Amino acid sequence: MYDLQNFTLKNMSECGLALRNLGKKANSMEEASNDIVQYLYNNLIDLNSGEKSCALVRFFKTHSYGKLTPKLQEYTHSLLENHLLEDNLKCLTLLATAGQLPEWNSRHKSEGHKVIPLFSKEMIARIPMIFQLIQQLGLNLDIVVRPDPNLLTDLEQRMYNVFYVPDALGSPYIPSQTSFVIPYNIKSVVGFGGLLPSGNIFVLLMFLKVVVPRISVNLFRPIALNVKTTILPFDNEKVFIDCEQSIVDQTIVRKTDDEIFQHLNSQIATLTQLLDVSEQSSISQSDRLEQTNIYLQQTLKELQSTQIQLVQNEKMSSLGKLVAGIAHEINNPVNFIYGNISYAKECTHSMLEIIQKYQDYYPNPPQEIKKIIQEKELDFLTQDLTKAFNSMTVGTKRITEIVNSLRNFSRLDEAEIKQVDIHQGIDSTLTILKYYLEAGAKHLEIKVIKEYSDLPLIECYPAELNQVFMNLLTNAIDALQDSRKSWFIGNNQLEKPNYLLPTIRIRTEVIDGEWVVITFADNASGMSEKVRTRLFDPFFTTKPVGKGTGLGLSISYQIIVEKHSGQIGCISVPGEGTEFVIKIPVKTKNR
Repeated sequence: MYDLQNFTLKNMSECGLALRNLGKKANSMEEASNDIVQYLYNNLIDLNSGEKSCALVRFFKTHSYGKLTPKLQEYTHSLLENHLLEDNLKCLTLLATAGQLPEWNSRHKSEGHKVIPLFSKEMIARIPMIFQLIQQLGLNLDIVVRPDPNLLTDLEQRMYNVFYVPDALGSPYIPSQTSFVIPYNIKSVVGFGGLLPSGNIFVLLMFLKVVVPRISVNLFRPIALNVKTTILPFDNEKVFIDCEQSIVDQTIVRKTDDEIFQHLNSQIATLTQLLDVSEQSSISQSDRLEQTNIYLQQTLKELQSTQIQLVQNEKMSSLGKLVAGIAHEINNPVNFIYGNISYAKECTHSMLEIIQKYQDYYPNPPQEIKKIIQEKELDFLTQDLTKAFNSMTVGTKRITEIVNSLRNFSRLDEAEIKQVDIHQGIDSTLTILKYYLEAGAKHLEIKVIKEYSDLPLIECYPAELNQVFMNLLTNAIDALQDSRKSWFIGNNQLEKPNYLLPTIRIRTEVIDGEWVVITFADNASGMSEKVRTRLFDPFFTTKPVGKGTGLGLSISYQIIVEKHSGQIGCISVPGEGTEFVIKIPVKTKNR
């Protein structure tokens, strides 16, 4: 079973093989053509509905009037009563038919298509369907009406093609619109045929209830040659079934050597054509598959990119709300504490002044008070309380800076393009990452060197640009921490001098007043060229399972290149560190 709406190269090969085998058991061209139309009618199925795709399949072949059966000659004569019919008059003769109505399954029951006399070129031109059919098959009207024996061999080896009407409804080439096309829901017409060694043409027409795409129609060119191979043994031989054989065909005529040679040559030529056109179809299908594969790969890449961006946007949106919420909740009590520290400090200072005055005027207090002063260490409390207030002031200022950095980093209210200070975004990110930059039990101190130039305000998506800074800085921190063993020798002594300690260098500059370049460089162990070339691929990571997702740099690439019309690249030498270079326009082009 074959679905013409999804007709494949495999279907073409299987169908062609089946059609070729049909001729092995046939005793006449009529019998072979009957098997062919029945096979196509029964095996072309609309898989969506399970119904047959064809409403009607018909097989025609041109014959000379003199070689028609007596009944067909009589029928032809009734059509052309006022004309003198010559024996060499070409007649397009119905040899086989199969369809959904009982009367469509016998050529003898056809009312108007048993024979179509091709009396002249002018007459053919007045029959739109036949005229268009001959034109699309690549045949010349002169060849059809009066075959030239001198041209037949060459033409027969190259004349085969497909007839195609994609929309039968309203087509000028398909007659009987109201009595046939509309009531039987004919949507497309596909036909194929070619020229036989005898100079006769054969045509197979399929009136279909499905819309057939051009890609499927093109695969019928090899099938035309398969059908030709099936009927070729009967060309100039037994055409009609015995009981209907014409008087001329009943005469036993021994073939000459030239005729045998011509027949064999035609078979060879047809098989060669079949091989050529099959190879062309395979190449064409291969090209289409390759293009489809490229398209699917590109689509998959775009889908992955879109998915990553959607997930990341949702994650960043949620994170931004969380950070902003936490910052707000922390900010309120911190402001309360910070606002009262000065007041408490002043009150405490006043009380200490009063105590000091008491000591000045009463240097010898009662023994009980002396005892308390000694136990509570009043002098120490006086000095330490001032230090405590100073520490609390510094701490609240530090908390305020962190809160401001969190709010600046999340930029929840700045989802659209606006002018911002790039340095402020970098500094906020560094503030958030300060814990990982300071020395701790599990990590070294990482020195950050900032080489900032005077930059104008940059038009950008602030929150997303801060995300890029976060990704690059965390990668640099991870690389330096992973390389920490190389910084030590035995007994935990530093192997390298201080100026070679783990360092991240951040540099900014303006180029031509139109571009800003930001570089993040570290002196970790670097990476190989193989790793460097895949850095921006989605899901690529060199980190252990569970530590990295492989999305950070891919998302950074999208943010810089696609959203800011900028550039991002990486320079790395194994053993010498890594440098990421970002280049973005001062005024973004993606508005």
